[in-house]
Amino acid sequence: MQRVEAVEYTDAVCSTAWGAEPLLRLLDWRFGDHIAWRKVMGGLVGNAATGKEGWDRVSAAEPMRAYWKRVWHLTGMPYPNPMRLMLQSTDPMGQAVKAAELQGQDVAHAVLRRFREQIFIFGLGPQTPDEFDAATLGVTGLDHARWRADQARAEVASAYRADWEETRAPNDYVRNLKHDSPMNGELKHSEGHDRYALPTVIFKGPGGEHTVAGWVPYEDYEAGLEAASPGVTAKPRPDPTPAQAFARWGMLTAKELAVLCGEQAKLPAGIVTHDWGDGVVYFTAAEAEARGLAVPA
Repeated sequence: MQRVEAVEYTDAVCSTAWGAEPLLRLLDWRFGDHIAWRKVMGGLVGNAATGKEGWDRVSAAEPMRAYWKRVWHLTGMPYPNPMRLMLQSTDPMGQAVKAAELQGQDVAHAVLRRFREQIFIFGLGPQTPDEFDAATLGVTGLDHARWRADQARAEVASAYRADWEETRAPNDYVRNLKHDSPMNGELKHSEGHDRYALPTVIFKGPGGEHTVAGWVPYEDYEAGLEAASPGVTAKPRPDPTPAQAFARWGMLTAKELAVLCGEQAKLPAGIVTHDWGDGVVYFTAAEAEARGLAVPA
């Protein structure tokens, strides 16, 4: 069966995209053998300081924490509590993800996920190459020296710019979408441009293109995949056990554990529980050590 291309418009600092992580992880677990993912870095924040006299990364952090707390009530995914350091622009992070793609898609996906965790769990919005390195310690397969050099390459800047522009060329479906749900997928306008809502996933296959935009239930993603390739969802992979989930991802929020493994899922032995300020998240010992967390003997 032909693989379906899933084009995901996203950004590390987008709280709704962070909220969709459990749903997209479940979709990929069940049907990943039939999906080729392409993540498009949307560049959500061009310059947060524009028009704001005296803007700085510390004082800007608390207002974002308050906003993201409201999103947490919708998605169930952590918000940063406390939020210590905001970022001024997401463009450097987006370019860093494109640089990581030169070392493979799996590496790039892991880098993007670590950026999300650094923001929404540890309350640190990474902005500089040093901060990028700190956020990605222990990422399997990531050559940090090569990555840092690649972030400055002209072709990487061009690749990120292509993503930025693609995000600002939304399709007719989104342009005509009317939806009254929170964090809806209607056409967005920011910094003088139309763009896709984040996240938006477009499934492309023998059945054509099918767009799933904004904050939606899991079933909408599965329906989009099925429409793009009829029959592809007929035999889902059985949902993971907790041990399988941690072996695959290494870090799960409580929401992700429940979505992937069921509300009554029990933690495997050796999992490190970390209080993020208003709840808990879970790490394997190796992932906890990479974050500098205490690992019980």
